[in-house]
Amino acid sequence: MKNQIIDEVREARAALAAELGYDRQRIYEWARATHSAHMQAQRAPSPHKSPETAGGAEESPVTRKRRRRPSDVSA
Repeated sequence: MKNQIIDEVREARAALAAELGYDRQRIYEWARATHSAHMQAQRAPSPHKSPETAGGAEESPVTRKRRRRPSDVSA
């Protein structure tokens, strides 16, 4: 039983290896560069998000609220 998806992946892998001359070092460098570019694209903030959302997304809303509270007000 043949799986079409597996066959497509194998064909793509073979085409890439042929394009890079079956050189393991070149394949490795290509994979690293591709991965780095993908990770960089994931880290870049979306141009459609507001600056507050893009920059403060790592903090919870509670932390931001506590940070804004004046120090002379008791909790």
